[in-house]
Amino acid sequence: MQKPLKAVQIGAGRFACDYHAPTLYRLAKVTSPAVSLEAICDLDPDRAELFCRSFGYARTYTDFRLMIDEAQPDLIYVMVHPAATAGVLEAVLPLGIPTFTEKPPGVTIAEAERLADLAAERGTLNYVAFNRRRMPGLERLKLWVETNRPVSYVRAEMLRNRRLEADFAVGTAIHPLDFLRYLCGDVARVSTVTLPHPQVGARDYLVRLEFEGGTVADLCVLVDCGLRRERYLAQTSNATMEVTVGAGYSSSFCLAGAHEFRDDQLVLETAPGDDPLVAGGFLGEHESFLDAVSRGRLPDCCLQDACHSLRLAVAVQESHSGPIRDFTGTP
Repeated sequence: MQKPLKAVQIGAGRFACDYHAPTLYRLAKVTSPAVSLEAICDLDPDRAELFCRSFGYARTYTDFRLMIDEAQPDLIYVMVHPAATAGVLEAVLPLGIPTFTEKPPGVTIAEAERLADLAAERGTLNYVAFNRRRMPGLERLKLWVETNRPVSYVRAEMLRNRRLEADFAVGTAIHPLDFLRYLCGDVARVSTVTLPHPQVGARDYLVRLEFEGGTVADLCVLVDCGLRRERYLAQTSNATMEVTVGAGYSSSFCLAGAHEFRDDQLVLETAPGDDPLVAGGFLGEHESFLDAVSRGRLPDCCLQDACHSLRLAVAVQESHSGPIRDFTGTP
């Protein structure tokens, strides 16, 4: 029986507490555990201690360099605030230890590209947590698109309530932008219409993406519309598949799940499932990371790929319209 991989984690914030830690705890407690939770590090020692007790980590630290030096881990999980992510990864990636990190892969295009180059130079296997790629309903949509090519048109929407932060496009709307890239391939051109919100700094977005393969996609992002709903629709000649994301990303009164239509008939209906760690893609992304480690292969959700999604999100946030390849953002 294979020995569990020794894992350490940097960052014990709310999102890690709600989703990543329960997932890792599950992977550590199965009959043949994939990981051993060796240590948790956080700048707040009380938060680290509570996290440690709640999820079964062996030790706590407030210095991640000391933690890595003493624990000698096989895996590193980076779950820190986006503003701190680049600094931590710049210290961790040169070690060559497989690393899992939350998105975004840096807060600027330059940061993301620097991290991608560093990972490539050091040959460090890495995974960026874009959980939509591992949501079962959206995995079905990906398979449907691959089976029913050519798909001419895709539509997506991200509707939220009272999400008024000025960096919403990079902090959150990067998720549907990344998934549309994953679904349709490389983006050739983006057209962005920005709709100012009464709240200063907040904005809605209407985005059209033109992909190099010929597919066109529209994304509507509304940050304060009185409900939550995230939905994706792909269309080909006489068939459509639509997925409304559950797992807390859509309001309870929205009908979540996958639906396929053909010749004006509903031919497939799939519920999203009751397990939030599975339906939300969290178990899938951690399993994908561990599978990549076991195979020694760079996964699809890596820093080298994620920098393209960040470039696209920054372009939208800056209301860019035009070719995407040469867009560098505001210096």
